Amino acid sequence: MKMNRSSNLNRRLIILALVVVLGVAGLVGSAIAQESSPAAGVVVAEGFNGPQGILVTRNGSLWVIDSGVGGINEASAMDPNTGEVVTAKVGNTSRVMQVQPNGTQTEISKLPSVVAGTDTTGGARLVILNGVLYASSGVWVEAARDEPLPNTAAILEVRQGDVKEVAQTWQVEKAENPDGFVIESHPFGMAAGPDGLLYVADAGANTLLQVNPKNGAVEVLAVFEGVASPLPNPGRGGALESDPVPTGVAFGEDGTIYVSLLPGFPFLPGAAKVVTVDPATGEVSDYATGLTMLTDLRAGPDGELYAVQLGVFTDQGPVPDSGAILRIGEGADSKVLVSGLAFPTSVDFDAEGNGYVTVNGVGAPGSGKVMRFDGLTEIEGEPVAVADASAPTTAARPVPVAEEAAPAATDETAAETEAEEPENACALLPAHDSLTEVLAAVVEGADNGGFGFHMWATLVDRDGVVCAITFSGEDRGDQWPGSRIISGQKANTANAFSLPALALSTGNLYSAVQPGGSLFGLQESNPVDTSVAYFGSAKNFGTENDPMIGLRLGGVNVFGGGLALYDAEGALLGGVGVSGDSSCTDHIIAWKVRDALGLDNVPGGVSPTGDDNIVFDIEDGVSAGGWGQPACGLGEVEIAADLPDSFPIGANE
Repeated sequence: MKMNRSSNLNRRLIILALVVVLGVAGLVGSAIAQESSPAAGVVVAEGFNGPQGILVTRNGSLWVIDSGVGGINEASAMDPNTGEVVTAKVGNTSRVMQVQPNGTQTEISKLPSVVAGTDTTGGARLVILNGVLYASSGVWVEAARDEPLPNTAAILEVRQGDVKEVAQTWQVEKAENPDGFVIESHPFGMAAGPDGLLYVADAGANTLLQVNPKNGAVEVLAVFEGVASPLPNPGRGGALESDPVPTGVAFGEDGTIYVSLLPGFPFLPGAAKVVTVDPATGEVSDYATGLTMLTDLRAGPDGELYAVQLGVFTDQGPVPDSGAILRIGEGADSKVLVSGLAFPTSVDFDAEGNGYVTVNGVGAPGSGKVMRFDGLTEIEGEPVAVADASAPTTAARPVPVAEEAAPAATDETAAETEAEEPENACALLPAHDSLTEVLAAVVEGADNGGFGFHMWATLVDRDGVVCAITFSGEDRGDQWPGSRIISGQKANTANAFSLPALALSTGNLYSAVQPGGSLFGLQESNPVDTSVAYFGSAKNFGTENDPMIGLRLGGVNVFGGGLALYDAEGALLGGVGVSGDSSCTDHIIAWKVRDALGLDNVPGGVSPTGDDNIVFDIEDGVSAGGWGQPACGLGEVEIAADLPDSFPIGANE
């Protein structure tokens, strides 16, 4: 089966699958030497329809995007390769799925899926940038029609039950056609850049794009040249070269951009490579060569580059289960870590170096899976061979670092922890179970004042990423539902406006933000991100799988209940927010929770006792010290005044 135009990635993948089904595949070796070792890897989630991308967030939760199964709507267009009219089946069946630690899946939103003959395209990759989840979606060709279908050949913001188009890659390809060949856009690989932009590998246009999701601006950073081929390519004027087909994007620790290429038909073993792109000039240089059919590229938690090999393709067809995971080395020094995979498409890692791989990215609907390989970044010596990647070995993944109990740092470990600056800063904070236990004990205890209501509590790290959310009641409805978001808002505020040498509680901010105050307007400066606040299924609110975890909620709150968190060495780790009763009682409970967690080594504050305690000094509407909050009138004033003595700062360090 011969193809004239090969930059449409999914078309190539489907052809490979058909050859396997027809049984004409031959058995040959990979371009990189591989030897078998004991089978490894477990299936942690399954039932996907052509999974194309996997994302592991900082707290260890999994997200998967698949290409879907088309739909019941029909659209006709001419195939630019054959000149024939093709009728496509279209529907919103491509999905973004969140996978919980026990393997339970929650559908977050749907994207367009198009099936045209044997070609299926839909969602491709997922990236979180500044707390927002983005997806690359769809492919469009000029021969179809001038304008693409909605949310196709575009970058989308993923929301609960919906998506929003933030940038369209098609318009740049249509207007500029940077490589000068077939006008086609297929945004595929994607990475978050250190400059706040998205970097997108356009597998159809053969370009690397810079995308500003805030204003939709798309710019071409680099154009990739064709790769030598023994066959003429009509799509490139008959030249003996394959389309380069960029598939994955990753950033090195020094800011260097790496891009993986999957050269098109005839998919020669050893023809693929990883190139570098200068972020300032767009200059492209070879980095790793002699590779085969690369579909993804990621930077691991160890700083190394890792890539996915879809398979090995010969003139007899694809070699069954010839997919692999590689550690990329410069030149010809890449190493196979896992072999024997069935059409793997994407890889990502948790903070401990465990690898998660989507397999059966090409295959029957429902056959797609996610496999976990423990300690993937630590594999040395012979590669791990997967005996049967299709075996029904579904197993819950281990609780990630951020969800394990993490006591406050000790004197011996605090300095080392601060120096290492782990990527998963949530690992420095208590886990969901610890927070739940402490909150429940404090709420059930005496002398909190207020109404005696149940409470919500949220922890955020120093970057404002939500690490844990919980409640004290039996069910999420036992406390004010609105207080879930307020607790996160308070945690964000306390963290955002505290410093290593000065802690400000949310209650300390009340007077300063009033009209005429020195911080007037602060409460409107950083609104809550509602796409994060209402993300996911409500049944998971307050659980270890709360959909806000791993994202940035934002928000500013200016009444009691939010406190900054300092470890035994005084390092500022983030914030805690408590909500559900009077704001004065919220502060009292937050203070006691922080004390019980051992994260109250406050360096100094604006209260009369030199800490971040709530201040009640407002008379005739004016705070004597400038940091006061109104009293709530339910016995909290006396309780709060005694907190520095009854629950002293740093007493349990």
